[in-house]
Amino acid sequence: MQATALVVLMVSIIFAATPQGRAFAQDFVSQFFTRTESDSYYAPYEDVPFEDTTPFHEQCGIPIFPTCSVEQIRGMVDFEVKEIGAIPEEIYFVGSTGGPDFVELKYGYEDRRYGNLSVGVEAVGSPSAVGTGIAAKSADIQPVQIGDLPGEYYTGILFQDEQGNVTWQPNDPTATLRWVDGGSTYTLVYYSASIPLTKEDLIALAESMTTEPVVKRPLPPGFIR
Repeated sequence: MQATALVVLMVSIIFAATPQGRAFAQDFVSQFFTRTESDSYYAPYEDVPFEDTTPFHEQCGIPIFPTCSVEQIRGMVDFEVKEIGAIPEEIYFVGSTGGPDFVELKYGYEDRRYGNLSVGVEAVGSPSAVGTGIAAKSADIQPVQIGDLPGEYYTGILFQDEQGNVTWQPNDPTATLRWVDGGSTYTLVYYSASIPLTKEDLIALAESMTTEPVVKRPLPPGFIR
């Protein structure tokens, strides 16, 4: 479970790339998430290559090991990309990667076992069908306010094993916050079993998102992306 949570955005993208992952119940649509038809179901596991999910992989690496700066990734897409302006002291910016319609900004602790933080950014109305807007049928999606912007928040994760069994795990320590700002949709995902950040903490991070230069601490020696 921990290994899956460390790449939760990548898992969502791979899942959404399958026909089964795009079969949703439209009767249960929130403002920012589309709910699945059931909390547990079977969807054949497909090992989707990174070439299909991360077109910028040659320049910027794959989501597990992103290498581009925010400035570099901004120059590769035609939608606005904001980044966290108030990075928590114990968290480092690792890198970014993605494709023409979706990019991911990855942050993490020096010890990856503590968890990670990712921000997915996609163009509003993009046909890329990345999986960041998927939520389980019974997920407790809560409306929140991010400055002047509406957003939605929930905790838990849809987990797919290698046999293709998808199950909703409401007690998983993964929190997801999603909102629209201008022409971009943002999905902030935080996972940690040992260093909890509250809903209010994550909202504060979202409120700090900016296009202005952000001073980042250099990655410590030996940091493993």
